[in-house]
Amino acid sequence: MFFMVVFVIIFTDKKGFFTADQTNNHIRKKWASFYDFTKNKEVDVIILGNSHIITGVDPFVLSNATSSTCFILGNSGTGIIDAWFQLGEALKQTQPKLVILETFCINDQVKHEGEDIPYLQSFDAQKNVFYKLKSMPQLFHSDSWVEAWSPTIRNHSFIFTDTARIKHNLQRPRDRKSPKLDLGRFARFGIGLQDSTLQKYEESGAHVNGKEYQISDFSRKYLRKIMNMCKAKDIQVLFLSVPMYYQHISNYEILKKTLNKELKKYPEAKWLDLQMPYDTTIYTPDKFENTYSANQHLSNLGMMVTAYKLAGFISENYPNLLPDRSKDPVWIEDFKSTEHFVYNQYVTGGMKGYASILKDKKIGGFHIRELVLQENKESNRLLLKIARQKNLPSVLNVQFNVNMLGNQFNSALQMNSIKEIMHPQHQIYMVDLKKEVKINTIVGIMD
Repeated sequence: MFFMVVFVIIFTDKKGFFTADQTNNHIRKKWASFYDFTKNKEVDVIILGNSHIITGVDPFVLSNATSSTCFILGNSGTGIIDAWFQLGEALKQTQPKLVILETFCINDQVKHEGEDIPYLQSFDAQKNVFYKLKSMPQLFHSDSWVEAWSPTIRNHSFIFTDTARIKHNLQRPRDRKSPKLDLGRFARFGIGLQDSTLQKYEESGAHVNGKEYQISDFSRKYLRKIMNMCKAKDIQVLFLSVPMYYQHISNYEILKKTLNKELKKYPEAKWLDLQMPYDTTIYTPDKFENTYSANQHLSNLGMMVTAYKLAGFISENYPNLLPDRSKDPVWIEDFKSTEHFVYNQYVTGGMKGYASILKDKKIGGFHIRELVLQENKESNRLLLKIARQKNLPSVLNVQFNVNMLGNQFNSALQMNSIKEIMHPQHQIYMVDLKKEVKINTIVGIMD
């Protein structure tokens, strides 16, 4: 009878009859993508943390801006023990050059009690049985061990409470296609802080007090484990603090002092703290989730900005660490259809809707890396990439040689910089054109 029960459980687990709704299981999706990707490719940067990192950095932007491959393996609602668990499994699949740990998961957590779901999702998604067996006693209390391995045991109540889910699972076709490239981005917040929410800050003040921040021995233990793991593999570590809105937290200098006391135990690691000093010119209200609750995240636009900030820091502080994959045809094929490829890389073959007009030319004291025409439905857009130099203006007056309705002539156009796109080596300028305007070349540039 015992073996019959075990057989039934194994069978139903394999078939997925009692699997919960996976529609929004971003953890399973990114791990499936990670395993598929690392079959024959290397990941250059592993990014760890909780919801502050998965909604804090756009890994597609970071990958394009650094010409490398960056995966976020963070998980919502977890502490640093989950980061340790994720890293251990990741290092069995690939050998990154850099590990980035978001500091919000270094907190006063002790071994979690009761709320196992986020950890169970990671446990479910990972494949290495022996590593999971070894890690299980540290991740879960003993009364959760069996359900950690079996969705059937975990969700057996579906027989009485959710028969529709079981019926759906019975009819669901098995997806055997390679998963779509998923680098762990979890874009949730399409709008930033609204006036009504900003008013709450004015009326009630900051929602978080840095004086209350503490670090538990439990967090210290697993931070040390992560650092030792990276040291043994000769992997560089970068600590990252993703910002909250500047009015959201008071006494941050006290929090920073407490955190710095712990982080400076690892002098080989660097720390990019985007909360202090706070960049008021770029981290405006539209970069943050529209909430006044304690746990505030970045908006989708904020994720993009932070990815560029991080790319710049990596470029400056780790100049020769990451491989340059910008000429690797396999890497190009993976990323050329992503939104920010054109802002960071040269236009390449097979990029529908883009045409490179000129490359690597010096005009009027400016080094033009590329002039690109982006074809849109209603109008076209010119993108000008100018190599960074001191005091680049926010607006350029660019004289073009153009064709329009059969006539050829020179015409000056004002091009505005896109401040949120901050490639480490060049600045992006843009202007929209009527469809009938055809650009031949650049005649001159005036700032």
